[in-house]
Amino acid sequence: MAFKDRLQHDLDAVIFNVDSTGEYHTWNRHTIRCHVDEETALRRKNENVIDVGWDNTTTEKVIHASVEGFPSRPVPGMNVFFDDRPYRVLQAQDDMGMYTILIVATAPKNGRGGMQ
Repeated sequence: MAFKDRLQHDLDAVIFNVDSTGEYHTWNRHTIRCHVDEETALRRKNENVIDVGWDNTTTEKVIHASVEGFPSRPVPGMNVFFDDRPYRVLQAQDDMGMYTILIVATAPKNGRGGMQ
């Protein structure tokens, strides 16, 4: 088995296994298996206090998902619905078969606002 195939097998069997750490979520109304890391997003947000664009009323999430079977390639600036809530992709990268995606809610936590 090639290294890439072995890595994909491990991602499916361990990281995105819903009996382990994986979860089902929706990305633009497509069901995906992923791992949502809100702690990393919060740490990133709290350490970036100098940024004038920092907004305490929005929500950021880091999503790890398998490239294989993902509905569309995420790109920065892209508007998406994650679990039926509007977000904008801030960063996206392909790490050897796994997307690492940083998204920010386009509507504040108080529910006001909408897609920009």
